[in-house]
Amino acid sequence: MITVFGSNILDLFFQTPDLPAHDTALHLDSHIEQPGGKGANQAVACAKAGAQVSFYGAVGEGGHGRQMYKNLSTHGINVSGLKTLEDSPSGLACIFVDERDGTHKVIVSQGANKKIRQDWVPDAAIPQGSILLVQGEIAIEETEKLCVRAKKNGARTVMNLAPVVKLSENILRHLDYLIVNEHEAEALGKALGMNTGDKTAFSKEMAARYGVSLLVTLGPDGGICCADESIITVEALKVKAVDTIGAGDAFVGYFCAGLDKGKPLSECLREASIAGSLACTKIGAQSAIPSPEEVNECISQVHAVSSSINDKESFGVSAACGGRS
Repeated sequence: MITVFGSNILDLFFQTPDLPAHDTALHLDSHIEQPGGKGANQAVACAKAGAQVSFYGAVGEGGHGRQMYKNLSTHGINVSGLKTLEDSPSGLACIFVDERDGTHKVIVSQGANKKIRQDWVPDAAIPQGSILLVQGEIAIEETEKLCVRAKKNGARTVMNLAPVVKLSENILRHLDYLIVNEHEAEALGKALGMNTGDKTAFSKEMAARYGVSLLVTLGPDGGICCADESIITVEALKVKAVDTIGAGDAFVGYFCAGLDKGKPLSECLREASIAGSLACTKIGAQSAIPSPEEVNECISQVHAVSSSINDKESFGVSAACGGRS
């Protein structure tokens, strides 16, 4: 069982390389409207990967909130923990996608997500053996309290540090897995006073200092995970990127679903890497998350290499092939 404590945001996609200049307007033929938010995206990814998922969060009254509530329910996600707040609008994001390379710029209004509280999540939702999945979009104080409580209950805790927020030593010591992309890793290292030039060494130091398994995705250079006294480098499926907005969420969702099913860590990473790569081939976040069948079709094309954390050989960036964070 996976419990997601996170944001729920309606995404508005605009195909344009940049914003208009001051005091001017840019008129487009159309736009794409889809449910999003890091929490909701990852909950849907977990569900699409075959996991049993419960979601705890908030939306505002009105059509947007009802649309997002229905969307999660449609994916088979338990939405009994999704509250509707009368005094706040639903979260909203405007996403500007550059058709030339699939990169994006995002403006987010958190709305009701700013008022989500950890005590909405009962202990029954984070029992021993379950997984708690969190991100950086909810108030970090609430997220930290919930992670501490989950660990005391015997649950495994996974955090995707997106967006980057300041993490205390307390929350770091109560995380089993911390997932970051290259830019998030650099911001995290800077905040902690640690060198991130060598991501493998950084991962080892995080494990030694805080006992957390750090997973760093490195864009076109693949991914690295330090866990269980091993360093694992994982390849990614080579694809032509159309939109990278939901790649990280697909990766996180499939990774957690694999953990929940008891799969070996290397297998979890391979499936997550493929899911993240395939998500780059479609527009949108949740709509771009692949099915298990699509992931399985590509499994032979992606490999993971494991080595003891004490080996002298360095598994640097060059050890992996293309990936998406």
